[in-house]
Amino acid sequence: GKKESFTVKSVYKALTKNDAGPYFVKIWKGKIPAKIKIFLWLVANNAILTRDNMIRRKWPGDPSCLFCDRDESVSHLLFQCSMAKAVWGIVAFSLGATNVPRNFSQCWMWCEKWLPHRQIFHAIVIAVICWAIWKMRNNICFQGKKVTSPITIICHACSLISYWAGLYEDLDKEELSAGAETMLKIALQLVGKAKGPQDQEVIEGRDADAEDH
Repeated sequence: GKKESFTVKSVYKALTKNDAGPYFVKIWKGKIPAKIKIFLWLVANNAILTRDNMIRRKWPGDPSCLFCDRDESVSHLLFQCSMAKAVWGIVAFSLGATNVPRNFSQCWMWCEKWLPHRQIFHAIVIAVICWAIWKMRNNICFQGKKVTSPITIICHACSLISYWAGLYEDLDKEELSAGAETMLKIALQLVGKAKGPQDQEVIEGRDADAEDH
């Protein structure tokens, strides 16, 4: 409809103008669904309806995160919550990374460090994890579902990767699908039993800024 095309056009302008920021063009050019590009743009602008943002709009509810007892914000929900850090820790282990990102802008630098030759995949990696966490959060909030393990979120992220891989050329599509299968296997192994103290630190989410100053 008219309203939707206006929204997409507005987001396109915001993501492609020269002063939009270093990662906004990457969001728009990423091979991910249009609605996910809009979601990432909202995340980048701290504008998704997390509880802190709703309270700013005079919502009278509980500010607590649905995964833990700390106050919910965009960075907390997607990166700093114990659940988010466990999810990113599994992704990190799958990529051979030794830390996890703490916020959205650091996330892109993290991808550049740990996937330096696969820039075509940066947007989809960030998108599937952020979107999977957001969807699970909403399932808890609106449907009363219980999510107690990062495996639930990783499973959803892997299914999204396999589905969105259809937007890529054949070899890239195969690489993404294989990567999703590998990440799921690793997740099941790691959550079942950490291999050692070093691995456990990554699973629990050693912050990227602890190593990258």
